[in-house]
Amino acid sequence: MRFLKNSVIIILIIIFYAFIIEPFSIKKSYLNIKLSELNFKEKFLNEKNINIKIVHITDLHMYKYIFFHDKILDEIKKENPDIILYTGDTIIKNTDKKDLNMFFKALSEIAPVYAIYGNWDYYDLDMINEIYNKNNIHVINDNTISIYFNKFSLKLIGLPIYKKLSCIDTTPASYTIVMEHIPDTVFYNKEAFDEANLILAGHTHGGQVYIPIITKWILKKYAFYLRGKKEFEDNKIMYINNGLGAWFNLRFFAKPEILVIKLQK
Repeated sequence: MRFLKNSVIIILIIIFYAFIIEPFSIKKSYLNIKLSELNFKEKFLNEKNINIKIVHITDLHMYKYIFFHDKILDEIKKENPDIILYTGDTIIKNTDKKDLNMFFKALSEIAPVYAIYGNWDYYDLDMINEIYNKNNIHVINDNTISIYFNKFSLKLIGLPIYKKLSCIDTTPASYTIVMEHIPDTVFYNKEAFDEANLILAGHTHGGQVYIPIITKWILKKYAFYLRGKKEFEDNKIMYINNGLGAWFNLRFFAKPEILVIKLQK
């Protein structure tokens, strides 16, 4: 009887933590990239002081604007980023349009935002595009854009999720970031993978309910890699972000995540 009572207490604590505590906490991860260790052309390394800060967020899945979204924005503000990269899944069904606009208006006031679409965004792409346009969110889905920090060029390639990239700008850049929603997408876009220095993705929610070995086995057909940093040859890095929102407002050992990337010479 005592064992049963203790078991019930433990289960209730786990449920409370998974539904009330962890979904509203935020983990900040840091990725420091030393450009001098990479194989850059000499003309790009002539820049004396390269110090670029990028925030990556994903999988907002907003229904209504609540205190948690203030918390997200405050944590991003603290980092004072040069740009913000967002890799999709903005809505769920019946997302409140005014609340969604409130969030992206505040986000765009922190730093320029560059976004691609996630699979959930196709439930109401018109609403998302209207909000993005209103708040000057730069959509680079199935497109390429270059941002310049003096002579240092940062190329962003936005991968679509349901088709191959229509075309790719092969103009040399100081550093190239590929933005995708589903981690496996980049392997269907060889040109983008070859160009990439860094690949940013979301979609997996870090497993959402993360039980080592078991979660990876269950989700392996949805993503070859579940979360965090993965390194390839030639100093190529992929980072799969846990994201911010969740299905059923449930998270367990997969905290909502903000990734801070520092590009430094």
